[in-house]
Amino acid sequence: MHQSSNNHAALIDAPIYRVFIKYALPSVVTMVFFGLQSLVDGIVVGNYLGSDALGGINIIMPLYSFIIVLALIVGIGSQTLVSMELGRNHLDAAQQAMSTGFWSLLVIGCVMTALSLWLAEPMTRWMGADERLQPYSLAYLSGLLPFIVPLVLCFYSDAMLKSLGHPTFSMIIMSLAVLLNIALSMFFVIVLEWGTTGASVATGIAFTIGLCVSACITFHPKQPISMLKGRFQFDLLKRAAFNGSSEGVSEMAAAVSILIINLTVVRLLGADGVAAFTAINYINFIGVLLFLGISDGLIPVLSYHYGAKQYDRVKQMFRFAAVVNTTIGVIIFVLLQWYGDRAILLFFDTPESSAFQIAAQGLHLFAFVFLINGLNVLIISYFTALGAAKHSLVISVLRGLVFVLVGVTVLPMWMGIQGVWAAIPLAELMALGVALLLLKKANRTYFGRKRRDTI
Repeated sequence: MHQSSNNHAALIDAPIYRVFIKYALPSVVTMVFFGLQSLVDGIVVGNYLGSDALGGINIIMPLYSFIIVLALIVGIGSQTLVSMELGRNHLDAAQQAMSTGFWSLLVIGCVMTALSLWLAEPMTRWMGADERLQPYSLAYLSGLLPFIVPLVLCFYSDAMLKSLGHPTFSMIIMSLAVLLNIALSMFFVIVLEWGTTGASVATGIAFTIGLCVSACITFHPKQPISMLKGRFQFDLLKRAAFNGSSEGVSEMAAAVSILIINLTVVRLLGADGVAAFTAINYINFIGVLLFLGISDGLIPVLSYHYGAKQYDRVKQMFRFAAVVNTTIGVIIFVLLQWYGDRAILLFFDTPESSAFQIAAQGLHLFAFVFLINGLNVLIISYFTALGAAKHSLVISVLRGLVFVLVGVTVLPMWMGIQGVWAAIPLAELMALGVALLLLKKANRTYFGRKRRDTI
């Protein structure tokens, strides 16, 4: 880890754009591969197993997201603590934070596996699976369950790699895991005809291998800090969980939003509506991953600089990332307005299907979300990096839960299904207004009340 220390020390003097490229770009590449995996899974399932299988998988997504939520709450919170302590040159404190996160997630993963196995059938019914969709949902879940623990630990190990100054190695491992996932998914679903179980088993195997590779650094006993060298400390777990709560709530809110929209769409349009929303959600997921890649890639860097009291560089990085996210959002919006129908057609075998017609019409309205959510994602991650969990938590709850719930409940009364597609862009817009107010307040609180410079 001497090289890791050198990598961190070089951050202080490197130009902002170079730091951005070194940390954000590998994270973006990884996220793009995740999006590619999601896209290929959707294409394979939609074309080879049908729209009901696509809807059945989407029913499970809130449960999968809930598991990832718990991993994010502990993982991102621990990553922030580790990076801040490294910035302060407190190696022992960084070590304890790293090990505390590992042992916590190991236990959480085991508990979630047991609960999901025990409650599989009633959970899928409660989440909206009808007789057409439930067989596909249960099949997907059965393939996922054996791999919950390695999946959770893989993402945690990846976060620690970035904290230790190895963003490029992180990118290589996760990208190769995604490519393996795609290859296995096609093989299991198309060749072996394992159905939706094949798609989830492919994911589990690929990321278990990714965990084993990243463990060469994060578990290596000769590293100055590694997973198993420290002790579990409950106080550190509370700090990590509180600080990572916003990232977890963001994912949880997204899961609840999907659940709410699934139930609303089923009521309005039935299974075809769920399949249409699934296709739209795949495209939304791919776009959001770009923003998450930039923001998550910068969290350890921002935390390190904040711990080292390099406040001007923290704000410069935020401004740079804000410009990049806004530009990406405008480009995605324009592309979806021009070529959205072609993107939707990837998920269906014919443009004549009812599900395709619903999705194609909805996407043009839904696409407005990309003009706004890039800034929201960045601001949430920025607050997390500074340890301002309360601010990021407020934004996460408002944008992903409160405003969406109100929109999905009220708008369809006047706009029908179009009200469902409009609810999320409107929720993002209202949340951005709150986020900008909190950003101004945070500037005074975290960088000194007497300073007049703005973030």
